[in-house]
Amino acid sequence: MKKRWKAIAAIAISVTLLAGCGSSRNTEAPAETGAGTGGETPVSAAAETGGEETTAAGDMDFSGVTLVFAQDLSTDETANTLSEEIIKEWETKTGAAVKFEKQPTDYRVWLTTQFTANQGPDVYTGIIYDITADYEAGYLYNFKDLYEKESPYDTGKPWKETLPDSILERMYLTDNDVPGYPSSTSVVRIFYNKSLFDAAGVQVPETWAEFMDVCGKLKSAGTTPFAFPNASKDDLSWLWFNNSVCSQLNNDLVAETDISGNGFIELNEMVKAFDEGTLDFTSDSIKDSFDLMKDFSQYWTSDYNGLDQKTAIDMFIRGEVAMVQAMSTNLTAISANVGDSFEYGVMAIPVITTQTNENAMGKSVILGGQPDIIFAVNKACESDPVKLAAAIDFAQFMSSPDVQRRFAEGINRIPLSTSTELPDRLSGFIITEEPLRFAYYTGVNSELRDFFCRGGQMYLEGTYDTDAFAQYVQDSFRTVFETIKAEKEWSADNNYGLDAQ
Repeated sequence: MKKRWKAIAAIAISVTLLAGCGSSRNTEAPAETGAGTGGETPVSAAAETGGEETTAAGDMDFSGVTLVFAQDLSTDETANTLSEEIIKEWETKTGAAVKFEKQPTDYRVWLTTQFTANQGPDVYTGIIYDITADYEAGYLYNFKDLYEKESPYDTGKPWKETLPDSILERMYLTDNDVPGYPSSTSVVRIFYNKSLFDAAGVQVPETWAEFMDVCGKLKSAGTTPFAFPNASKDDLSWLWFNNSVCSQLNNDLVAETDISGNGFIELNEMVKAFDEGTLDFTSDSIKDSFDLMKDFSQYWTSDYNGLDQKTAIDMFIRGEVAMVQAMSTNLTAISANVGDSFEYGVMAIPVITTQTNENAMGKSVILGGQPDIIFAVNKACESDPVKLAAAIDFAQFMSSPDVQRRFAEGINRIPLSTSTELPDRLSGFIITEEPLRFAYYTGVNSELRDFFCRGGQMYLEGTYDTDAFAQYVQDSFRTVFETIKAEKEWSADNNYGLDAQ
């Protein structure tokens, strides 16, 4: 059986949710479930409602049912307006009512508060890390049986077959545990100015060697190749690039470190590998990744250690730099502000080949690309079959190909359903890279990201050479891991908690 996947970042999250749907959480573990899971109650959108079974989209009658739905879109009024329009359509179709919660404060904190007070939403969305933690705490309905059937809003094949393999792999925590259905993702890309590329006589690079050649020719032509924000850990480019470059040079390390066999390195696997010396940031392959980044830095704006993400994107919009790294969610602002000033495109981080480094695996590694809007249903809804059926139908409707397409067109969300027709302007965001299987610098905790950012600034400005920076990184991981081991009570004696998974 496939072992449980515990998302790396979930280790740092303190989960205090109590199940909602307007009732107290049932604290009894359901029969025939894995430890700590959400159970396997086989109620689908075709659940019996008052003795009658509803089976097809448009046939649902949930008159009198009120669902509370929460989604973290409170800072984007365009997204909120579009959501409200789509929700209204479902209400008209089914006769149900939806209370849409839009919170101005921290979404996760709000959810925790609501569930603790037994007033949590019936349906809500979250990123993979939070949804995984909530499910394993026993708070969410198991979508496993739903995955085996077709959705009434995407017929002709089982629901699970509408997801890309890499995403489906993430959603199955075990062979029998699925915490929800993902509708979209955010993808990190390099935005490039086609006009500046043409002026310098360069083409879009595919390999790292070609990328460095393009940067050199842009610089020779008088163009600043890259706006690289590195003022703080929140600017992310230093973390993002290092994750991809390091991953491209350490393909064998995943196989050596992956105790669970699920293809992704969890935090306790990382700690174990570090203690045993398998993960060593002073090793040649990891130091090579630092060297590549240092070489790349000669093509950034001179103020990169004081540059923030917003300013970097603004420089790209004004045509002052040829490239910037940003997320698909930045596309709306970039498109609106660039207008007709110049043509632009997007590309993945180029592939490092053996031409550049003998340890290269010859594949780029995705940044972002995680299922980050996952629809989940509270397990407490199982006490009311009609409400559960309504909640499931609402989740299936809101994540349907038609709705995903509308969000792609309206706010540039990258849809996950393979049945969704993608707008032309989003074609560059189709995921073709390897997933990020070992989140070296973003998958531990905030303290580690602080260390890595500060040390990186000193390395780039010349305070550290590569050997000294590698030792700094090694020491930083040791400090953070010692704290984590004490908090989690992990040690070699209990195999870092891996035997309990």
